[in-house]
Amino acid sequence: MHLSPGHLKVVLILALLQELQVKPQRNVFQELFESDLQLCPACFSGHREQCEQIFQKILEPSDWSRLIKAVSQFFDRRAIYFLELKEEHQGTQLVAKRKNIDQRKLNTKHLENEFLELKERPGGFHLCRTSGKKPRYVSYLEERGHASASVWFYMMHYVGPLLMQELYFLDFPVPRTFASCGLTHFQSYAGRTLIHYVEADEDLRMQLACQLLQLSLKLTFGFSDFRIFLTDFTADNLAYDETSRKVILIDLDSLVLVDAESTSGQVEKYEPLPGEGFTFDVSAFCSGQQLDANVYQACLLIRDVLLKDLDNKRLQLLLEQCVTCQDDLCDMRFQKAYDLIKLLDSYNLS
Repeated sequence: MHLSPGHLKVVLILALLQELQVKPQRNVFQELFESDLQLCPACFSGHREQCEQIFQKILEPSDWSRLIKAVSQFFDRRAIYFLELKEEHQGTQLVAKRKNIDQRKLNTKHLENEFLELKERPGGFHLCRTSGKKPRYVSYLEERGHASASVWFYMMHYVGPLLMQELYFLDFPVPRTFASCGLTHFQSYAGRTLIHYVEADEDLRMQLACQLLQLSLKLTFGFSDFRIFLTDFTADNLAYDETSRKVILIDLDSLVLVDAESTSGQVEKYEPLPGEGFTFDVSAFCSGQQLDANVYQACLLIRDVLLKDLDNKRLQLLLEQCVTCQDDLCDMRFQKAYDLIKLLDSYNLS
C-alpha cells in the first residue's frame, strides 16, 4: 500500500503522539541520564540523587505540547525543553538544555590529556593556561566540591553547566541551576531573549542597555582572579526577566576564561579583525593583558540592535566612540562604558 505524502505525515504524527502518551517526560530524562552515566560513570555518578529528585518533580506537559516539541525537532535539532517543576504547591518554570555530541568519537579515559592538548577553540570554550601546569581553574572547581573527572568532561564538551553554577553562587546575573544531569542541564526560565525587546518602550531599552554595560564590566573583572570574555555576546544569549527586571546571561558555551594571576594586569584596547560582527584572535585574550572586548561587544549590541533607532545624539555619539574607539578620542573603552552607564542612569532617574 502506498500512502500519499499528506497521509504519511498524518500517520507519522499519530505514531509520535502514541509514543509520547506512553512515555512520561520524567522517564525521558531518566533514560538520557542513564545513557550519560554509562558513557562516563566517574563524571556523573555523584549527580544521581539530585537528578532523580528533579525528575520526580517534573510536571507532565499536555500531549499536544509534547507533540509540537517532537515535530519541531525534525527541523531544529537543538534539544531545548521548557518544563514545569512542582515545588511546594507551586509550579516553577525550567529550561532543560541537552548537549548533543558524537559519542562514537568520545574518549572518556584520557579527558585531562585530551583537553590540555587542545589547540585554540574560537567557537566554544577556551581556557588560557600556562604550559605544563595544572590549570588553577580546575583546582578551584575541585576545591568547590566538583569531581575531577566531571570538571575535565564539562570543560571538554559542555562548559556551560559547570560555569553557570559557580556564577550564580557568586551573584552573577545567570539562571539558577537546578541540576546538571550528564549532558542535560536544568536551569530556571529567565524570560524572553533580548531580541523580543528591540521595539519595546525607549525607557525599558535604555535600562536594558545600562545593564548590558554593567554585565560587560562584571564579566571582565570576573571572580577569584578569573576573567570571562564572551565570544558570542548577542541578543539570543541574553534574556530579560520581567519579574526581577534584570538582564540574564542564559548561555555560557562560547567564551575565553583567563587566569588573571598569571597576567600582567595591564589594560589593552581590543582591535577588531576584518569581518562582520565580533571577530577575534584567541591568543589576544591569553596574552596577559586586560582587554576591553566585553565592553566593545556590549556597545556594538546596543548601537546596532537595542538602541539603533533612538533619536539621542549624545547617546549615539558615545556608543559610536565606544565601538570604534579611535586613538585620538578613546584610550580605552572602559571609560566610555562608565560614561554611558552614567548617562543612561540619568535618563532612567528623570
